[in-house]
Amino acid sequence: MVACLIVSMKLLSLSVWPGLLLAGVSYAAPTSSALDNGNASVSGSVDNALVARAVLEKREVFFGCSDTNFSPYLSQAIEDGRTIISNAVDHLELAISLYDEDGSGRLKQTKDEKSKRTFDEHNAWATYSQFVSKLRWSSKTEDGLAKSKTALKKIKGTRDFAKSLVKQYDNYMAGRSVPWIRGGIPYIRIYCNEEAYLSVRDSNGLTYTESHPDYQDWFEHQGSIYYMLLQTEGTELTGKEVWVPRRDVCPLNQGPTQTRFGQVPARKGIKAYVSHPRDGLVEETMTFCPAEFDQWISVDQDRIARGIHYRDLHVKIGGSPSEHQKGAISTLLADPDITADQGFSRGMMWLGRFLTATMIHESTHSEAFAGGLKTLIDVKCDDGDVATSPNCMDAIAKGEQGKDADGNPQGDRDAETFAAYTMGSNLRKEEPRRTVP
Repeated sequence: MVACLIVSMKLLSLSVWPGLLLAGVSYAAPTSSALDNGNASVSGSVDNALVARAVLEKREVFFGCSDTNFSPYLSQAIEDGRTIISNAVDHLELAISLYDEDGSGRLKQTKDEKSKRTFDEHNAWATYSQFVSKLRWSSKTEDGLAKSKTALKKIKGTRDFAKSLVKQYDNYMAGRSVPWIRGGIPYIRIYCNEEAYLSVRDSNGLTYTESHPDYQDWFEHQGSIYYMLLQTEGTELTGKEVWVPRRDVCPLNQGPTQTRFGQVPARKGIKAYVSHPRDGLVEETMTFCPAEFDQWISVDQDRIARGIHYRDLHVKIGGSPSEHQKGAISTLLADPDITADQGFSRGMMWLGRFLTATMIHESTHSEAFAGGLKTLIDVKCDDGDVATSPNCMDAIAKGEQGKDADGNPQGDRDAETFAAYTMGSNLRKEEPRRTVP
C-alpha cells in the first residue's frame, strides 16, 4: 500500500516530513520493537533484527506470506508499524493536552502561543495542523470558534483511530485476532501474492464459464471490466469456494503491461491493496505486490547499511538526539535523495519508500485493523489526484480541496495523510523553519 508547503519550507523538519509518495489501493502480547531501544543505533543486520525474533510463529492466524525472502521484511514492517502508530498516539495526546478541557477548541491561555509551548508540544500540534487538518482559526468570529471546535474533535478522532489500530496490531501480532461474528469485525489475512488465494479453476478443474455454462467469465460495470476468479480463503465455511469479480491484480515485476490468471490485467503502480468481505467472503485480504519486493528490500538494506534508517533516527518525546543520530541526520540531509535541489517530490519520498509506510496506509483501509471504527479513505483533489501528490496533500490539509459531499474538509479521513503523519512523527530533528502561530 504519504508534503505540503514543501516548496516554501524546503526541508521543514524530520518530524514533519511527509510528502511521502506512499502506496495504497483499496478498491485496508507484542514483541519488543527495535524502535523502543532509546536513541542508540538499532538497525543491526537484517538477519539479526528480523529473523531471530521468530515473529511469524504467533502470526500464522493471519499472516499468509510464503515468500521466504520478502516475508521477514513484511513481518518487521508490521511490528514497526505498530510502534510508529503508538508513538503517534503519544504526539496526538500531547497536542490535545494543549486545549481547554471544555471541548471548546480553545487553546489553554498558558499554551496559546508558540513561545509558551515546549518544542515537543508545538511540534506535535503544528505537525498535525500542517499535514493532516488545520487546527486553529480566528477566535474573534463565531465561524472561527466553530471551526476550531470541530478541529479539536478531528484530532481526538485521529487519536482514537490510532489507538484502535495499535490495539488491533497487538491482537494480531499475538495471534489474538478478534473473533468473527456476522456483521462484526472480520478476520484479515495478509498475503504477498494473489496466487495464494485466487485461481482460474475450481477444485473440479473447471473455469467459471465451464461451471456456469450460461455465463461468461467477465462482465462490464460502470465502465470497467471485471473477471471472475475463484477464491479459496476467507470463506465462511472451511473448504468452501467462492467466485469473485476482480478488476485487476498485482503485477509480478516492473516490466511491461502484464496479464495474470488468464486475462486479468496486472495494474502497474499498485503496491498493496485491501479487499473487504463480499460475495460470500467473511475475511479481508491485504495483498502486497511482488513487483515492489526488490525495491522495498533494497531501500531497507541500503538505509540500514548507511545508518539512516528510521529506526536509527527515532527520538522519544522529551529526549534529545544522540551524537550518532546527529551524524546520521547530517548524512541524510546531504543525500541527493533528500536535498531540495533534486526536487521536493523526490526528496520527500524518503520515508514513503519504506515498506512500513505502505503497511500503515493499508491497515487504515482494513476493517479488521480499524477495530470497529470507520476505516480511512483515499481522498481525492479536484483534479482526481490523490494525496500521493504533495500539492494535493497540502490542499487537503488546508481544507481547500478533497471535501466531502457537504463541503467539509477530509484531511483527517485520508489514509495517505495518516501514514505520512505517523511516519513523520516518528522522527525529530530541530525547530521547523516555518511554524503555525
